[in-house]
Amino acid sequence: MSFEHLLFIVINNRFKHISHSHRFQTPIYVNMLCRNINQATHSAPFHKRARIIHWLPVFVLFFGVNLSNVILAQGTDIDQQQIAVQLSAVVQVSPPKITLRWKDITWGPPAYTKIYRKAKNTSSWGNYLDSLPYTSSLTSYEDLNVVADSAYEYRVTIGGGYTSCPLNAPNQTNSGGYIYAGINAPAIHRRGALILLVENNLSDSCASEIKTLMDDIRGDGWQIIRHNFSKTMTDVSIKSAILNDYTTHTNVKAVLILGHLAVPYSGDIKPDAHPEHQGAWPADVFYADMDGEWTDTSVTSINGTYAANHNIPGDGKWDQSIIPSALELQISRIDLSDMPAFSSSEVQLMKNYLAKDHAYKMHSINIRHRGALNDALPANCGEGYSANAYRNWAPLIGKDSITVSGYEYLIPFMAGTYPGSAGGYQWVYGSGGGTFDHCAGIGYTSDFVGKPNNSIFSMYFGSYFGDWNVQNNFLRAPLCQNPPTLTNCWVSRPNWFFHHMALGENIGYSTRLTQNNRKLSQDPFQDTTYSVFQNRSSLLVSVALMGDLTLRTDYIKPISNLVISTPSNNDVLLQWAASAETGVLGYYVYRADSAYGDYQLLTGTMLSSSTYHDLSATDGLKYYMVRPVKLQTTPSGTYYNLGIGITDSINISSTVSAIEDEGSSLGLSVYPNPSSGHININFTIQKSQNIIVEIIDIQGKTIFMEKTNQFQGEYSRNIDLSNEHNGIYCLLIYPAHTRLSYLHPPHFFEKL
Repeated sequence: MSFEHLLFIVINNRFKHISHSHRFQTPIYVNMLCRNINQATHSAPFHKRARIIHWLPVFVLFFGVNLSNVILAQGTDIDQQQIAVQLSAVVQVSPPKITLRWKDITWGPPAYTKIYRKAKNTSSWGNYLDSLPYTSSLTSYEDLNVVADSAYEYRVTIGGGYTSCPLNAPNQTNSGGYIYAGINAPAIHRRGALILLVENNLSDSCASEIKTLMDDIRGDGWQIIRHNFSKTMTDVSIKSAILNDYTTHTNVKAVLILGHLAVPYSGDIKPDAHPEHQGAWPADVFYADMDGEWTDTSVTSINGTYAANHNIPGDGKWDQSIIPSALELQISRIDLSDMPAFSSSEVQLMKNYLAKDHAYKMHSINIRHRGALNDALPANCGEGYSANAYRNWAPLIGKDSITVSGYEYLIPFMAGTYPGSAGGYQWVYGSGGGTFDHCAGIGYTSDFVGKPNNSIFSMYFGSYFGDWNVQNNFLRAPLCQNPPTLTNCWVSRPNWFFHHMALGENIGYSTRLTQNNRKLSQDPFQDTTYSVFQNRSSLLVSVALMGDLTLRTDYIKPISNLVISTPSNNDVLLQWAASAETGVLGYYVYRADSAYGDYQLLTGTMLSSSTYHDLSATDGLKYYMVRPVKLQTTPSGTYYNLGIGITDSINISSTVSAIEDEGSSLGLSVYPNPSSGHININFTIQKSQNIIVEIIDIQGKTIFMEKTNQFQGEYSRNIDLSNEHNGIYCLLIYPAHTRLSYLHPPHFFEKL
């Protein structure tokens, strides 16, 4: 394709839909054109730049382009990969070792490589772990001071080179990357309580889908507190309900909004740098801040083009531009309202979204762990927009699983237009000049109608559409396509940090981490915990996640056919069909007193069998959950990954007696009791039958099981438990054809 043809396609793609967005002013498109000329200039070989200069009079004649907006100077643009240190890890159990690896950085060139390490829940990196002179061959680092069954957070900074950017005193490069690396990192059993806010009109019309969503969220370790609210309810009233839940329940961690409940507006900001777009922006962070001061008394901002952004005292829009205090809660919204570009109703769009959300969590759809990237915006004096993809994806999917498209695929993530799209892309990133319903080089909201991208997590950046509460908004559009993308966020201003998801954290964890990235000083480009080269707009109230905050990157198939019974007063028996997932190591069992309450882990160690006896349950309605576990390998190491739990309930009553085929006539003798290891079991069966003798520990784990066919007469057996832990054990004797009745009530004995 000729360079002139390339430019023609770029220009045509930017301008062909102006009539579709008549409410936007032409200068926006002129600015987009300037940026694209600028990008083409810097990405083209020198001998082709003359062709661009040759075409500039045409741009001036037909589009009125101000040449002062077109930067042709060499050296102001850089490869955005150079701003991100793309980290991955290889781990070893014995002796324990974590080896960090990264792609070489040549920007500057650099002078040093520094490695930092900290615990996950601490904010300060402290002194560096090691500082090494930069060499092009230094692309790995071994950490031997680690232990198995643990995880560590690392930061690698490569910098000290020279940049001519006047905004970056003292004109030094500083590329950074982050990874949360683990050696068999522990499973996350409990994630806290989630407040689910449902718009009334969706509560009935999507009842079964919302029930499935709740079951899946519960099955991933969350408690659920649900409220149904009217869309006319104010943000102040909704915040009051959230605050009440936060203070009256323990361990509240998140708020998930379904539908178009009140959208808080706040601040006097312009994250996309457009003066005509300055004012109050949507600020769902208002709902996640439990102790910050929010006021509506001081800001007057009425010069923006759009009335929704105007902000004056007493108008119900908040003053704060910066989040006033660290957010206590994760927050996200699934709002598919006011999207007429899609022919389906809001209710149907929500049904479609929740159906894919469930299918993904059941690990029943084919999504490849890879990323597709199309960046139509060059780095702005070191502000690397697409560095958000390179930096985050390396520890999540691996640096070699990132596909970068060129202008020949102007809508790169749409089905049928991108080569090798079978299996989709788990992550996608795109950036370009924007309007509320458009991202140049990616497409329009209407493009998602017939050309959906097959992805789960998406990241986009461009002017205007980060202000998401407008009709046919581009940021919400991927969630409306069929099949839908499950999350979307406006990245780059500020930079986002998803690396913890590689070891099982949910995307809401990463969202709150990004929103709370507090500043070290007055330097507008540096932050305390997660510093990157130029991080504008950190802490702004506009940072938001569209979609289900509970989503994770790795899921495994759940169990099926859970059956719960009570063979006797002292025993609740759980049986299930094994997970169809390959590599499942075992299962964990949990119990709660309410359907969406706090599920307590009953099994300290994973079960290898698909049965469990609960010997500690009290009377009443009890809910049980079973989750499979797999040792998951990612580019960040290994961790124990729990599948979504399957739940059922049973009403336990002490008045129910054991069903005994032969009463208590077995003459059972178990001795010595207590025992130091060897236990003798004697009993007599009067009638020939198939029997099973089983010993379980207090956690319900089977220690010994023996089946004897057509047995009659005296049973005598010495069983060696010397290698088992000390504690209480239970002997069960029952017919082989059923576990719903016992030949003798459960008998307990102790090993010392």
